[in-house]
Amino acid sequence: MRLWFTTLFRLIAGTYFVVTSLYCLLAYLPYTFCAFIRTPPYAWMPWLAQHQAVLYWLALAAGLAANWRLQLRGVSKASLAGIGLLAVGGMYLSFRPFLPGLQDNRAAYGWSLVALLPVVGFALWQLWGGAAQHRRNEEFKGIGVSAGLLAALAISAIYFLGARAHLHNAASTAGLPSPGFHWQDTELAFWSLATHFLIAITVLTTVNLILWVAAKSGRPRVVRQVLAAALIMGALSVALARFLNNAMSFDGWFAYLYAAALAGTLTLWGFALVEPFLGRGAAALPSQTAKLSSGQALAAWVTIGGVAVLALGSRSLIGGEDWNGVVESTGALVCWIAISLCVYRLRPVRASYSAAMIVGTLLASIFVYKGLQLTEIFWAKSLGSTDDEISLKLEDYGAHDASFQLAHHILGNGRSETCGDLCRIMREYTNVRDTHTEREVQLVESLSATRGVRPNIFVFVIDAMRPDYLGVYNSNVDYTPNLDAFARDSVVMHHAYSQYAGTSLSEPALWAGAMMLHAHYLQPFSRVNGLEKMLRADHYHMVVSMDEVAKEIVSPTDDLVKLDTDKELWNQLEIGSTLRQAEAVLDADGGRHEPVFFYDQPKNVHQFARNDVPSPTSQHWQSPAGMNARITYEVHWVDSRLGEFFSYLKQRGLYDDSIIIVTSDHGDATGEFGRSSHSTSIWPEIMRVPLIIHLPAKMREHLVYDDTRLATLTDIAPTLYYLLGHRPIRENPVYGRPLFAETREELQSYPNKDLLLASDVRAVYGILTADGRYMYTTYDSPAQSYLFDLTADPNAERSILTPALKQRYDEEIIEHLHLIGDFYGYRPGVGSLLAAK
Repeated sequence: MRLWFTTLFRLIAGTYFVVTSLYCLLAYLPYTFCAFIRTPPYAWMPWLAQHQAVLYWLALAAGLAANWRLQLRGVSKASLAGIGLLAVGGMYLSFRPFLPGLQDNRAAYGWSLVALLPVVGFALWQLWGGAAQHRRNEEFKGIGVSAGLLAALAISAIYFLGARAHLHNAASTAGLPSPGFHWQDTELAFWSLATHFLIAITVLTTVNLILWVAAKSGRPRVVRQVLAAALIMGALSVALARFLNNAMSFDGWFAYLYAAALAGTLTLWGFALVEPFLGRGAAALPSQTAKLSSGQALAAWVTIGGVAVLALGSRSLIGGEDWNGVVESTGALVCWIAISLCVYRLRPVRASYSAAMIVGTLLASIFVYKGLQLTEIFWAKSLGSTDDEISLKLEDYGAHDASFQLAHHILGNGRSETCGDLCRIMREYTNVRDTHTEREVQLVESLSATRGVRPNIFVFVIDAMRPDYLGVYNSNVDYTPNLDAFARDSVVMHHAYSQYAGTSLSEPALWAGAMMLHAHYLQPFSRVNGLEKMLRADHYHMVVSMDEVAKEIVSPTDDLVKLDTDKELWNQLEIGSTLRQAEAVLDADGGRHEPVFFYDQPKNVHQFARNDVPSPTSQHWQSPAGMNARITYEVHWVDSRLGEFFSYLKQRGLYDDSIIIVTSDHGDATGEFGRSSHSTSIWPEIMRVPLIIHLPAKMREHLVYDDTRLATLTDIAPTLYYLLGHRPIRENPVYGRPLFAETREELQSYPNKDLLLASDVRAVYGILTADGRYMYTTYDSPAQSYLFDLTADPNAERSILTPALKQRYDEEIIEHLHLIGDFYGYRPGVGSLLAAK
């Protein structure tokens, strides 16, 4: 029992310092600083920062308690010095905690490294202080290959069943028939088994070689630990550096240094946790003749069962709250380790292999695996007729089987290229750090108070709501009657897009009426906030729901009415609550002469929404076939609340003579095409948005529009300028354009243009052609590019990219990036925004 308590203390201490390090790293990176630190989505994140000093002392106490037996044997001068430094650090944090005031600068990066030092110190103290005498001679006994293959078989079967269960649940959720079992599934199961077998043999070969080398040395235990630690640290460093590169576009020496530091820390921490259970020397490994007690065998089987249940339900447990698959991959790795240890515990096969036999087994396995790959077009025809088609099918299956995907990529089968010139150029224009600018967004030559009518303006940006989940865009939808009725007396733009895949850039672009430099956020934003400039000039009474972005970009003037200030987390913003607050404001301001501008960006539909809306299950919600049940329910909820608000406006006599806009900041990938989430990737379902505009009848009768042309969120501010009489809109490739005009000729004078598309997280860019037909996307890392004909392939499932087309669109992306950089005065390599004259 004492051993379990000391392990728990070590786990508590290490967890605090590692989490603190990761928190500091998130603060250092511009996007994650904006999305996780400045506006946290989880309540524990601000709690961690606010209680840093107390948690530090508790973690320090836990670390010292875990090593109390070592202290009784005598404390060395080095240990005393370490304890003294930790105590001094605690006193410093008691008076000056640094987490609450972190900024996205090098200080945050430095703290991310410093936070790892206590974990390293405690681990070295425990490992060094617990060292025992080492035997000079040790007989080599390797781990039998059969145990590894048995574990690989179990893991492959568990995750294959989990993938089938996930597909069945997805079909059930979407109201579709359950997918049957076909010969293709048999071939996928075989590929998964072969891949897991090769991974198992590779790992066993490495372990047996370490044991063999250690046995031949004079200090087997030390050699064994050093070799194992070096191998684990190296593998973890590569994996972490690749994750930082692929998920965050974070590379270079800072990324490599942090990956190596975290890998070393995790390795030492892991050794400190596991070493007391393993005992000393090779004798710690179970012998083949050792017999487990019934309790030990039961514990092993219970562990296997528990891990299997977690693996089977991992997709449901994780849901959409994963980042680049890191949670699923980590879970799969933990499953590998746990099941392998339990299988070996139940069947401790030991064998005396020669070095030649160990290496020969690995080489033979690689030969068989590569032979299967080279001949797959002959025996795996159900997966595809070409190597590329089979590769795509395996990647698609890997999206449902995290264990296979992890193993598949470890063996070097990922579809990626190195980060070349295009990748480096895109990264130079992504997540710009120094965000100060002197440039102005001026949508008209001279902005002054309008002499025309000033209608009330209501703007609803329903976060992550796709157009195909609304009846006006999809005839199969019958759960949005209020928005459908609203659309019937409004203008519906049928080809509306967001140019940004996430809120942190799409919402600023909407307010600016212009494309954004990839920065979070340009400061002072009042210089580029085209919409707010107009509202101030026309003396609008601004009522704004203060979401995570509005807090940063809307000027906090005394006459601004802020709603939802009671919400601690951005994902708690709920449309019903906001509209009740808005009605109270409108009722209280009944005698005001200024027109009202109301802005709301509720999070009901967002995958990370956290509110008190009744669940779909509690309401016995029945979703249309082929659609995500959670989203359809949330959209229906939004529709009901908007219907109530529209009725309120009509009762107050405010509806008919108001401009009312309903749109979204981006869409979402919900898994129907093997894609999920948003922000980090560009797909049609992520970039398409609804755009419905209600105009006062007297205003509309004098205007023309084309609801088939491309429309973007950056067109909203110029459109409002035009409707209120601020004309003409200046032509600039960075600016949006008005969607209405008094004549067809004037409307056509604002030409269609290719749209630059972008992730708001990392260096992922794209082009949507002016006719809306072709969508090109390119990723920095892994370097991948796609071109889709949305007319023939509206869901973007078949790339038609050729080298010549790739070069053409890459050059166009670079031109767009240069254009935006020049407009805002940004020069890559200078490291700051220049005061453009």
